Amino acid sequence: MTSRRVCLRSLGALGFAALIAGLPADAPAQSQSYPNRPIRFLIHTAPGSLVDVLGRIVAQELGERLGQTLVVDNRPGAATMIAAEQLIRSPADGYTLMINTSESTMLPFLKRSYKYDPVKDFTPIALAVTSWTVFAVNPKVQANTLQELVALSKTQGGGIRVGHGGTGGALHIAVEMLKLRSGGNFVHVPYRGGGPAAQDAIAGQIEGVSMGIASTRIAEGGKLRVIAQAGPRRHPILPNVPTTGEAGFTDVQMETWFGLVGPPNLPKEIADRIAGALAEVSRQPAYQERLFKLGMAVDYKTGPDLIAFINRNTAKWKELIPAMGIPQVD
Repeated sequence: MTSRRVCLRSLGALGFAALIAGLPADAPAQSQSYPNRPIRFLIHTAPGSLVDVLGRIVAQELGERLGQTLVVDNRPGAATMIAAEQLIRSPADGYTLMINTSESTMLPFLKRSYKYDPVKDFTPIALAVTSWTVFAVNPKVQANTLQELVALSKTQGGGIRVGHGGTGGALHIAVEMLKLRSGGNFVHVPYRGGGPAAQDAIAGQIEGVSMGIASTRIAEGGKLRVIAQAGPRRHPILPNVPTTGEAGFTDVQMETWFGLVGPPNLPKEIADRIAGALAEVSRQPAYQERLFKLGMAVDYKTGPDLIAFINRNTAKWKELIPAMGIPQVD
């Protein structure tokens, strides 16, 4: 995936500073002339991750509409806080942006050290895409629906073991939410990544797995039985798999979302310029198709709708994470 609008190399702070050195800030007329130089685009995960792949697609497409290069700067680690700190310390001029995710509404209740409010400490610009979790089981498990799996779990002394990609992540939280909301006897089993969890479910080492929609290709050929998707509607990738709501568990939903944020106090004119460019991108069929292949769907929001969406997510996790008994860590 190459483009003259996106630099696909990860740059350190010094490298990026060198790239834009000598370019005038032009503060008074900044909003009118924006953008007139390259834009640093922070991604809080390592190259090759799902967030990184999505971020590079967005950077490429957005750069085409804005007429400037978006320079990808991967800053993984410290539960996204390294990238977040870089963003917060940047001038509010639109030349440093970050891809933010639904993690930002969960982390305040999972990690004591996480100190950022996703609305107050950043400038939310636009929601780009959403995806959601699915539940799948080994074909030998005697459950074809989520209702049957919940009922079966209550008859198992050791419960139904459900693997996921790591403690404290969205896939783990989805298991705990299912357990809390359904009253089922589910035991979460953490792995270092969703791939090993799915492979153990296929091998019968565990009964089920919580995974992202894009990972469901591993279930093809009957290797796993996907029984429910924890989203607001059926994803086009899984048109024949009912949602958790259809299965009778309307309050078991695990959406993951990805959006653009700027530093605090970003001028509205600049935020609107970026949001407008993303709106143009979101209408492109080719862009939508690229997201589809990643198990994602366009879900564009901006302005008050976006703020309300983020605040609802934060309030949800503030209530649910303690109720699920997931302890905070340092």
